Amino acid sequence: MIRLISIALIVIVSLVLITWGLVSDFELGKYDDFQEAIEKGIPYEVNTVLHSEEHEGVTIIMYIIEPDKDELPNENYEALAVAFFKGNNEEGWENIGQHGWTHYVNENMTVYTESLREHDKTGNELHEFYVVFGKVNNDEIVKVDTKSKKEDGFERAEIITKHGKRYYFKIGKEVIVRGLSESGDVIDRQGG
Repeated sequence: MIRLISIALIVIVSLVLITWGLVSDFELGKYDDFQEAIEKGIPYEVNTVLHSEEHEGVTIIMYIIEPDKDELPNENYEALAVAFFKGNNEEGWENIGQHGWTHYVNENMTVYTESLREHDKTGNELHEFYVVFGKVNNDEIVKVDTKSKKEDGFERAEIITKHGKRYYFKIGKEVIVRGLSESGDVIDRQGG
């Protein structure tokens, strides 16, 4: 009798879980298309996607969010962030990065640095790279250069203009960022 009740409970619970899985929005980490991956794979409400770029089989998006007023009641700014996705529309998309927006800010520009470090189950490195990005606030800054502490020369970051605002984006191990005038004068330098 107890065995029959146990089997009946297992069947009922299984049916409930299957039904819930079919009718809910529950996902197991993979999303059917890229838009769904952005909407459900990022734990914040994305206001605007500013830039999308593929690097080493990873699609990186830079986007704007408004900090949650319940979590950060004193913050009144738009935050930039990046997300790292792997996949395609046939096999599904998966968010493989972390979520945060630690940054340095001053009146000229903001600097955000996020890394992606992904390893397989045996510890082999699949991806390791950094993205440096930010917002340019000073109209006199027309170029943004970046470099790592180990490099001698700077490399140019891409300037992205969206809704009348300017942002920059660069993939690498850059931690030193400088904003330059048209003539090449350094207006601001952060990091290193």
